Amino acid sequence: MISNEGARLGAEAARRLAQTGLYRFEPGLTAAEFAHIEREYAFEFADEHRAFLAAGLPVNVPPEEGQTWSKPWPEWRGSDPEKIRDQLGWPVEGVLLDVEHNGYSSHNPSGTSRSTIATTAAYRPK
Repeated sequence: MISNEGARLGAEAARRLAQTGLYRFEPGLTAAEFAHIEREYAFEFADEHRAFLAAGLPVNVPPEEGQTWSKPWPEWRGSDPEKIRDQLGWPVEGVLLDVEHNGYSSHNPSGTSRSTIATTAAYRPK
């Protein structure tokens, strides 16, 4: 069940993005599609994200000249599952890269080692 505030924020974000005219939208994800995605990739959408994708599904279009990112949106319908898994792993890879190259944060009261954090962060359910 989506919280009222989450639904409001997600719908507002979808509305604002659509107003830019920069992206194309398909009908939003259905309850069955959300269930399949969450089961397949072993995660749950946050309320805001669920409401955003239910309001309208942004889809990738051919990049315009000068764009550096040709496919900013996960292709939830009909994409290769491995491509989606790779895309879902990008935040973890970013954190690991930051830890590796920018030192370890002092926000580690438990004293957990870098290697333990890297191993834990790199874990991806299949």
